Amino acid sequence: MKRYLCLGLAMLGGFLLEADALAGCAEGEEPVASCQIARQEKQVSVCLSGDAAVYRFGPVQGKPEMTLRAPLMEVGYLRADGAGQTIDETVVFPNEEYAYQASFGFRAGLPPDPTELRKFGTVKVLRKDKTVAELACAPETIIRKPDLLLDRMRKAGRKGTSDGVVFNNYEIEYPGPVSESPPCKQDFNVDTCWSQGISAARGGDPALALGYFDKSCDADLGPQGCYEAGKLYLQSRALRDYGRAYERFTRVCSSDDVGQGPYACKYLGWMHHTGIGAEKDPHKAWSYLSQACFTHNEALIIDAEGCHFFAEAVLRAHPLGDARRQREQAGGGYLAYLALAMGCADDAKGICAEAKTLLDNGKAVSAAWIARCDEDMGAAPPAIDCAGLITPPSDYETNQALRRQIFSHFQDALGTLGAQ
Repeated sequence: MKRYLCLGLAMLGGFLLEADALAGCAEGEEPVASCQIARQEKQVSVCLSGDAAVYRFGPVQGKPEMTLRAPLMEVGYLRADGAGQTIDETVVFPNEEYAYQASFGFRAGLPPDPTELRKFGTVKVLRKDKTVAELACAPETIIRKPDLLLDRMRKAGRKGTSDGVVFNNYEIEYPGPVSESPPCKQDFNVDTCWSQGISAARGGDPALALGYFDKSCDADLGPQGCYEAGKLYLQSRALRDYGRAYERFTRVCSSDDVGQGPYACKYLGWMHHTGIGAEKDPHKAWSYLSQACFTHNEALIIDAEGCHFFAEAVLRAHPLGDARRQREQAGGGYLAYLALAMGCADDAKGICAEAKTLLDNGKAVSAAWIARCDEDMGAAPPAIDCAGLITPPSDYETNQALRRQIFSHFQDALGTLGAQ
C-alpha cells in the first residue's frame, strides 16, 4: 500500500506535490475532512489553501508521505444525496497514472436501527479507474465540515460536479440551536430555515435538521420544510411520530408544488395501503396513490414509486384470479398496467420490468384487458399498441404526449373497473 501512496513525487501540470507539511492541514489552511486510518498510525486529510484543494497522507505525527494540490476549478469532486440516509462527498486528486480518492460522509445504519446515520471515510487508490488499494477511516476519528469545499468551489465560479451534476444553490450554513435562530425568510424558491435543516442533515444531525424543517414548515413559506420533516418523522426510528408525519405530508400533498407534492401523496397512500402509521384504508390508499401517479398536477409530474404502489393496491383489491376471469374481464389488470406504464414513463427501469411482466402474463392467458388496451391505442401516436406504452421516448415533448395518452386511458379504465 505504501508503494501506491508514495508514487509520483513530482510536479504534474496544475498538481503540485509537497513534502514539508504535517499530514494534517498546514498553518493557514482550512480543514475540510480528516481521519486516522483504522488500525494504523496514519491519517488522511483534505484541506483548503487559497484557490486549491490539498490532499495529505502520512503518519499521525510527522511529515506526510504524500501531498497533492489541485485547483478548485479542476479537482475531481462527486457528491451523493440518498433518501435522507446516505450523504457523502468525494474528492479525487490525479497523480500520473494514479488517482487518490478521499470520500467522507454518512451511511445508513445497521440493525436494530437501520435509520441511524454512521460516519464513514475511505481512501482509494485508482489506476485507470480500477481500485488497487483501499483504506477505511476509524469512524470515531473522522472530522468533517460538510459542503465547505462545495461552497468554495461555487465562490470560485465552478458550476457542477465532475460527472456533470449542477451544484444546488442553497446557502451553506452551520446552524446552532433552533431556539436561537432568527425567523425564517424567503430565500429564492426555498427559505432560510430549510437551508439550515439541509446543512444540519448533511452534517449528520437529523434531530437538529428536524427542528429546522419543522420551523420552516410552520413559517409556511413553501412545502419543502414540511416534506423533509414528514420523511424524518416517518423514516427515522429515533424521531418517529406517525401523526406528525401524516400531518406534514398532507400539507404538501394538498399543495400545488409539483416537485414534492406527488411524493408526499405517495407516502400518505403507502401508509393507508400498508396500515403503517395510519389506518389501513384501501379507499384512501387509492385516492392518495392515484394522485401520486396520475392526478396531482396537470403537468403529469409524478412519483414513479407511487405508481408501483397504486398498481399493487389495484391488484390486491381486484386480483386477476384464474385465466378464465382474466379472459372475461378488462378492469383491474388494465388499470394496474396503466399505472406501471406511467411509472415507466418516468424512466423507472424496475417499474418498466414490472409492467412487461404483467403484460406478458396477460398475453399468455389472452386476458381481456390486453385486447381492450390494444383497441384503445388505435393508430394514435405516440403508442400505437399496448406494448408501446412501456417504451418511453427520451424526447421530453414526446414523453409528455405519452403520459397524456396513458392518463386519458386511465380515466376511461376507472369507469370500466367501477362497472365490474
